[in-house]
Amino acid sequence: MHPSAVPGSVAVRGRDTGRSAGIVVLVVVLAIAGAGVFATTSSARSFFPKTWDASVAPIAAEVASLRGLAFEHPVAIRYLAPKDFEKQIGSAGQPDASARAEIQREEAVFRALGFVGGKVDLLKEARAQSTSDTLAYYDLPSQEIFVRGTTLDVAHRVTVAHELTHVLQDQHFHLQKLQQRAADSKVTDGSGLKGLIEGDAVRIEQEYLKQLSAADHKEYDRESAAETTRVGNETSSVPDILQVLTGAPYEFGPQAVRVLVAAGGNGAVDAALTGDPPSSGVFISTGDVATAVGVKVPTLPADGVQIGPTEAFGPFETLLTLAMRVDPVVALSAADVVSGGEAVTYRSRGAMCYRVALQPRFPHSRAFLVAAFRSWAKGRSRSTVDSVPDVVQFTACDPGTGAPVPDSKPLDSAVTLLALRSNVTVGAATAHAPGDLARCVGRVFAAKPGVEKLVIAIGAGQPTAQQAMQLREVSAATGVACRADSDSGLR
Repeated sequence: MHPSAVPGSVAVRGRDTGRSAGIVVLVVVLAIAGAGVFATTSSARSFFPKTWDASVAPIAAEVASLRGLAFEHPVAIRYLAPKDFEKQIGSAGQPDASARAEIQREEAVFRALGFVGGKVDLLKEARAQSTSDTLAYYDLPSQEIFVRGTTLDVAHRVTVAHELTHVLQDQHFHLQKLQQRAADSKVTDGSGLKGLIEGDAVRIEQEYLKQLSAADHKEYDRESAAETTRVGNETSSVPDILQVLTGAPYEFGPQAVRVLVAAGGNGAVDAALTGDPPSSGVFISTGDVATAVGVKVPTLPADGVQIGPTEAFGPFETLLTLAMRVDPVVALSAADVVSGGEAVTYRSRGAMCYRVALQPRFPHSRAFLVAAFRSWAKGRSRSTVDSVPDVVQFTACDPGTGAPVPDSKPLDSAVTLLALRSNVTVGAATAHAPGDLARCVGRVFAAKPGVEKLVIAIGAGQPTAQQAMQLREVSAATGVACRADSDSGLR
């Protein structure tokens, strides 16, 4: 369950700002749907163009300057009509019997965790998402950029800046090797790495947009609005959880990268990309690139037969699961104190079940995690919190296609809260607070009663005198708590 396999990079997406996340079981579905960190539809090439496409050359020069890296060589730019582009990005074909079985497993796990209800076709919805909300993508095997359409308007230029950042990453750090190392990890998955890769590209995309003219900005806003409407219409049936999953690297990844940049510039991003693969906690503890701790695979019941591979289950997955049924502050607090986890799918008594073992960050955090998952499991058929020492273990079984479609509001609230505190963390880091202190500021600030509603009420406008006073009071209290102890707010 993670965002390591999502549609190609996009500058304009048909999803609400601040909605994002990721979960392990989508890997096969999205891969079959023509997704992936980058599409893999072409065979390897043995040559590259001597010069950049004339329309792309100035974008490449600006991207190289912003990223602090030089291109080793130009890459080809392939312009395709929209229908041909969608055919190209979705050209993986029909799944074989093994892949279909894996998709059915993933659908059962999604129902077991309460993410979807009824009969859902994840493959169909993932394909709709991947083919609709992509303006351009960098193809790793061929090392080419494919563009939707035959001209570069402002939105396409900004998207190409994003993809050119991937070219730089690939030429300097060998993205396929980084992805393979994350895939081979014993304790984590590719979600954290995906967040860093896309977060870096979104950061450069945004910096490129900033230096455009006022007229270009106006045109970009117009084009973005039109794209958002188009994508929204084409993906209206896509489940909320799937839209949240595919958005995480593009929404929370940039925040993580900006915390790194505030501490050490582009060099800090380079070190994070090439270091040990971070866990999904990079989305929860913004900019914390620590890898997960090892956790023993959960023991199955006597009649349990394992289905599919063992999977990593980390802080981000914890948030999404609890957020469906638990107060968002509690869900996020629980995610904060997860340092690693493993999950396994199995069949028992005719049902597909999912068992997860989580390692608390602190020994005293276990009681809080157990209570959070017991609240989540209450009233759910065949969902239990198991009594095992040291770790927190819970089990959820597929209720079947008759399960009701879940309310999306709790998930939206939790992701909005995470977005709020990520922004506060970035603000603190930009003001020269060290990473741990900046994360503490975001964590404590967002957990204060009424803060989320206060910030939403202010929106993009100016706060009233009363609102400004409330913000000052909360900020002052947060600063005092975090300067005294950077672990403030951790359960």
